[in-house]
Amino acid sequence: MVWIRLFISCLAFLSVAGAIACGLVRAARSFHRIENPGMLSVLYKTALMLYWLPVSFICVCIPRIDYENGVKAYTGEFVCSSVSSMTVVFNILGVVWLVGFLLSVVRDGRKARRLTKLVRGNVPVQDARYLSIFEECRRQAGIARVTLSQNDLLHSPVTAGLVRKQIILPFADYTNTELRMIYDHEITHIRNRDLLWRIFALVTSWLHWFNPLLRVHLRDLDCVQEMICDLSIALDSTHYTKKEYAAFLVRLTDEEAVNAYTTALAENQSQTTRRIETMAGTKKFVKPKRWMTGLGCVCLAAASLLPATAVSAEAARLQEDWMRAEEVETIAEPQDHWNPSIEEYGYDDGSVVEIDGSQDIAPYSSTVDLDKTINANTRYIYQYKDKSAGDIITIVTSCADSSVTYKIGIKNKKTGAMTSISVTGRANTDFKISESGSYSAFVENNNNFPIKVEGVAVY
Repeated sequence: MVWIRLFISCLAFLSVAGAIACGLVRAARSFHRIENPGMLSVLYKTALMLYWLPVSFICVCIPRIDYENGVKAYTGEFVCSSVSSMTVVFNILGVVWLVGFLLSVVRDGRKARRLTKLVRGNVPVQDARYLSIFEECRRQAGIARVTLSQNDLLHSPVTAGLVRKQIILPFADYTNTELRMIYDHEITHIRNRDLLWRIFALVTSWLHWFNPLLRVHLRDLDCVQEMICDLSIALDSTHYTKKEYAAFLVRLTDEEAVNAYTTALAENQSQTTRRIETMAGTKKFVKPKRWMTGLGCVCLAAASLLPATAVSAEAARLQEDWMRAEEVETIAEPQDHWNPSIEEYGYDDGSVVEIDGSQDIAPYSSTVDLDKTINANTRYIYQYKDKSAGDIITIVTSCADSSVTYKIGIKNKKTGAMTSISVTGRANTDFKISESGSYSAFVENNNNFPIKVEGVAVY
């Protein structure tokens, strides 16, 4: 099916754009020493959005679609055609993608289910000291509708919930300073909407599960979010120092405490080490100016989409070359009617402009009026109708200029396969359906001048 090929192609084009953007951010970070977490966060989020914006796909399709006299016309096979081998290959790719997508959803669904079971064990915090410090930190941050709970299955504090946000503490004896570190960090996550971005990244990873660079991208984004929280609270706090905060991070490192549906003060040892090194080398956390972040996003999008569009255009051209290479033309026995012309079988080779006029005709009539002026080097598609194997479509046409040669035939909407004959003047031909599907009659003018054709097609 053409739509499966277009869907897989669009996914591939999107993945190329996102991967290029992620690679550029990592390269800029390595070679130009861009270590401002605020700027890195914006760039990583921009790169993540490129996995969803089909700019390359649209840039490939638009030049291949035209409107002639208000009717849609296709000037390239990439948009509207296929061949048998290509259909088989892309159907297999579609099944493989669907299996990978479902496995990714099931895997993360199990994690979400475990989190749901864990949250059911939450109990409200009763300790007055815990609650008073929490309320103080919450009011200072200007955050409302956040609850505080405890759970005996946790070893490290986490924050969960997109709508009903809650900070969940293990049953542990924390000092006042440690409680402030926990509350400040998790409330900063809530204020920055980090959990929402993690869910968005998770869904992106389902669609592009085949892209290994996306996993690196998501790990980098998570780490940058944690760095922003660290620097936002540890550098200017009057209640604790950077060293105290770093020591507490090391104590809380717990890889089992988190997944994509939560945020935590500390996740794993390598990330914690990187965060501590960043804090040690930063004296003051300055958020980048809006014009800088805007310019950075525009430059990243342009630097990613230009090569991605070039790659996509080449991929579309290769698909069209594949179709043309597999074009098949065979000669069948003359049909038993007054005009024993040669019947041809084949696929769209791109040598003519195809105009789809099927929406201009009443879909419920068994007879279709073929009266039309067909422009030079143009194939006009009339009305598609469902037909069964063995059915007959009769096409009767007449051209005012009896010396003009033109083609009449039928086209399979699903496969793009066509059966046609070359005729002159008047023609009356029966086309037998070999495979059930949706078929349309068509008239094709291969001349360098327009022709006026009259007639009917009986389905």
